[in-house]
Amino acid sequence: MKSKLRDFFKNLSHGRLSFIFSFLYKIAIFIVYYFLRLKWFLLGAKKPDQEEVGLVKENVTFVFKSFERQAMAKRLYKCIQSYYPGVRVIIADDSSKPLDLQGENLEVIQLPFNSGLSYGLNCALEKVETPFMIRMDDDELLTPFTKWGKQLLFLMEHPEVDLVAVHLFDIPIMKTLEEESKRYYGNSMAEAPKELKIPHMTLLDSEHIVLGKTPNTFIVRTDKMKEVGYDNRIRMIDHDDFFYRAAGNMVSVLDRTAFVIHYHNRFDMKYQKYRADVDADRVYISHRRWTDYLQKDRKQYP
Repeated sequence: MKSKLRDFFKNLSHGRLSFIFSFLYKIAIFIVYYFLRLKWFLLGAKKPDQEEVGLVKENVTFVFKSFERQAMAKRLYKCIQSYYPGVRVIIADDSSKPLDLQGENLEVIQLPFNSGLSYGLNCALEKVETPFMIRMDDDELLTPFTKWGKQLLFLMEHPEVDLVAVHLFDIPIMKTLEEESKRYYGNSMAEAPKELKIPHMTLLDSEHIVLGKTPNTFIVRTDKMKEVGYDNRIRMIDHDDFFYRAAGNMVSVLDRTAFVIHYHNRFDMKYQKYRADVDADRVYISHRRWTDYLQKDRKQYP
């Protein structure tokens, strides 16, 4: 009975009435987001000081991919500039209509429609000249608790680490950061061709923990990022595949106390149509990993 009700609700919310659910979802996101901003203000949480802004501006480029969500892309760019004024931002966009956005230290790379996430990120990655870069998604926003300056200093002080990720705090449905962390504790990437340089779940301090796979929002050494890159043949399922290939080549850690706001609208059917088009990705990844397994097996048992 429960499964039938769940299927009925899913069909209803993703059918002809999806625009109503999308509108209601946006309202819920708006209410929760501004409630959180008020809460943080009352708690005394502040944006970065001038020292942190200068450090990030000098060493970091923000990179994100945009597709059919112009309002979100513009909102994220403005948010980044409100936290780190003057920092360089590169956006790869493959929407049906060019992204109408201009700003200080901004470069928009306009790509053919639906080129894919991996291809767009690689195009943006080629343009990065700073020693570090921050990878985000267009449905995210910075918070006073993201602390990219802190993560940058951690990388500078720990040459053995290449990437520091932060949590995605989903709204309007909110989980604790502890719950979010546990989602990644089982991702040791033991199936990857190479073993991790530092064992999965190694604590480097009270906040940073080594993981085989972290959330997909992170600050990373640009040279290591260009070394691993993304597979252009994968349109959408870039997350797991990136860390699969990064295993043994890059040390990734998670700051369990840091987070960005993530507000993806699951009832945006136009966007979901392309987001869910992953069958070809799955077939390609499955075939490639089977080849990796055979090669690994031959090396172990010549």
